[in-house]
Amino acid sequence: MSEKRWELVETVALGARNKGQSSIGEKVDILNVTKIYLSCLDRFKNIVEELQDAYAKELFKILRDEKKINFPVNKHMEVFIKNNKIDKDKIIKYLIFRYKFFSAGRKKINLGYPPYLLIEPVSTCNLRCPFCFQTDKSFTRKPFMGVIDFDFFKKIVDEADKLKVGAITLASRGEPTMHKNFINMLQYINEKENIFELKVNTNGTYLNESICRAIFENNVTQIVISSDHYIKEDYERLRKGSNFEKVVANVDMLYKIREEYYPNSATEIRISGIDNERNLNRVRFKNFWIKRADHVSAAYPSERWDTYKNEKLPNITDPCQNLWDRMYIWFDGKVNPCDVDYKSYLSYGNANENSLKKLWNNKVIGLMRKDHLSENRCKIVPCDRCDMSFV
Repeated sequence: MSEKRWELVETVALGARNKGQSSIGEKVDILNVTKIYLSCLDRFKNIVEELQDAYAKELFKILRDEKKINFPVNKHMEVFIKNNKIDKDKIIKYLIFRYKFFSAGRKKINLGYPPYLLIEPVSTCNLRCPFCFQTDKSFTRKPFMGVIDFDFFKKIVDEADKLKVGAITLASRGEPTMHKNFINMLQYINEKENIFELKVNTNGTYLNESICRAIFENNVTQIVISSDHYIKEDYERLRKGSNFEKVVANVDMLYKIREEYYPNSATEIRISGIDNERNLNRVRFKNFWIKRADHVSAAYPSERWDTYKNEKLPNITDPCQNLWDRMYIWFDGKVNPCDVDYKSYLSYGNANENSLKKLWNNKVIGLMRKDHLSENRCKIVPCDRCDMSFV
């Protein structure tokens, strides 16, 4: 399962290969990206007029008048834009989505809908990593354990597409590839016009040829494989229940399938680790995994994984951008502002009962946003003890 929420007192990117797929760690050719958009200003203007969207108008005006893109462009965006530059409508709408997503989180603006969804196929996991809440015995039982209904999943994706939610990640509290309809989920999202980015977080244990092929055939933007070591004994101690050789073989298979059968794929293969004991030889870690991935990173964990038992952080006031730029949806339909709150203290409704738009604009999350903006984050559990801060 994904570890990005154990955040990460310090994150160190360890390197990226130059062969094949471009990595997020590489320098972006912003001049070329800008040139692509300047070459289709007429169509951009038409789309802006069709959409009647204030953010689209603002983005177009700056591009037209100042000949620049006025927000950060990462490598994923560059790869997407280059690979789709023939489809002008697609890359223009994509840039508009990215600008709105950036504005929502950075400026703490409610767009009226969540620009990014993280959907949980399953809450269960086959591993018991010592730094993960899957070792919390009060969590690994009902009502927290379950599998999302595929028809309900399709309902969420359909609604997201209509709202123009631009990105979806399949992952959260569990291992997404354990869902029997995981491949069907990839296919269903890939068919949608307005969902541009699709990401998968996995521990890699369930990867097989069918899943690997589906990842590339359905244009997954990024697959993040959680791995914390390069030595078998240490890996299996940290990834309790795993088999080091099997996971390495699975990652090798994924990489080989892309190289041999999908050489033009824009899917990035990323290895992401937690330096849980703060003694990882990062150079050796990088050298081992970079042979079979595009990007390798390792991060230091927080003091403790159990958010609710963490001590309150003094003077924490920074509002968390999650309240404005993303929505987490659990297998049972509960919606949450984040997965640090893995027991849903802060749930603000259920997608089985209300629309995503209605949930996003309800009183519960509205009050949370107000408290964060009023420097009252310290009054909310577990926001008061979470070291993920965004300014």
